[in-house]
Amino acid sequence: MTHKERMLATIMGKPTDKLPWAPRMDLWYIAQRARNTLPAQFVNKNTVEMAQTLDVACHAVGADFTIPQGRDISLRGLGLDNHSDYPYRIELQNLPTKSDDDGKNLITEIQTPVGNIQSHLYRTEQMQKDGISLPFVKHYPLHDLDDLEALCIVFDHIAVHPMPQSYTQFKDRVGEQGIAVARGPMAASPMHLILHELTPMDQFFYFYHDARDKLKELCDHMTPFFDAALDALVHCDAEVVFWGANYDQDLTWPPFFDTEIKPWLQKVADRLHSAGKILLTHCDGENRDLLPHYTQCRFDIAESVCPAPMTQCSLQELRTALPNTTIWGGIPSIALLSSTMTDGEFDNYLNHVFANLDRGDHLILGVADNVPPDADLTRLEQIRDHIENFGPTDPTQKVK
Repeated sequence: MTHKERMLATIMGKPTDKLPWAPRMDLWYIAQRARNTLPAQFVNKNTVEMAQTLDVACHAVGADFTIPQGRDISLRGLGLDNHSDYPYRIELQNLPTKSDDDGKNLITEIQTPVGNIQSHLYRTEQMQKDGISLPFVKHYPLHDLDDLEALCIVFDHIAVHPMPQSYTQFKDRVGEQGIAVARGPMAASPMHLILHELTPMDQFFYFYHDARDKLKELCDHMTPFFDAALDALVHCDAEVVFWGANYDQDLTWPPFFDTEIKPWLQKVADRLHSAGKILLTHCDGENRDLLPHYTQCRFDIAESVCPAPMTQCSLQELRTALPNTTIWGGIPSIALLSSTMTDGEFDNYLNHVFANLDRGDHLILGVADNVPPDADLTRLEQIRDHIENFGPTDPTQKVK
């Protein structure tokens, strides 16, 4: 089987010749390049070529973020970005905009008839060396409730241009080395976007308690963007679509998740399933209290799932709670660091993980969230050796 065939078979609950193994390498690569410590065998290679070198499946969720010229963060102050691999392009139309970017600070001011919206993002050389690919925020666009009316106007002027040919080029580049997952919004819903991107999280909780109706009015103005993005995803030629990320039982607490996120994931799942597509969502936080709610969302893949010892749930517990959902992840990033796990501890950890995989169905092994910059790459080879020893997966057989 090719890597892509193996991954798709796993998602569909079919037998495979072995477990798929798709570690995320882009942030590791960005850090090594910034440190001038990139091993010779990876120099000038994209993520597909790195995966070929490592003999693993390519983690191609959304885009190849190692390509510096591919990403456009000019709208990142609104929680939006563009990439040459995405199936659509986002544009702010017909509002005067001033944007200054000196390579470290990106300061944007958008003029509206009722006031201006400002954002200030920054990135440093050290962030690059740490594998951080997106800037941090110094000033959010939603500073106080007086900004809401202007933000409504800003989102009224957001246009989504379908770019199916851009996604197809990405898919062709990935080929059989993995699944080229079409990128949708990082936020699963308008309210989720406000929480994660438009205002400081502590401030959001006050707004959500004191002025929820006003936030919901902003959500109404944001909804056409989400609908247009979904239309573009439905009409591109992807097998698997990314929609939504960064859930956590404390930050996206269960009642909030049920009210503000679950209906959108259900809507997206239904649209994609009707089009013969598969829904992937990025579940990299503390998941225990959200697991009963995930099963109602109808998504097919929980990607970047991080188990104990970084979170409360073991991989076995996560798989038991989501029996018909494919888990993509399962190896916490700290397991690849000799500073947090000795060689002996890592051996014991892997032995325990593989002893409790049962039939190994509905599992794409990966590193949650990503291979860290200081990872011991020989541990990736050890994981691959365990996969070879584990052998084929067959959901129809008795538990191993």
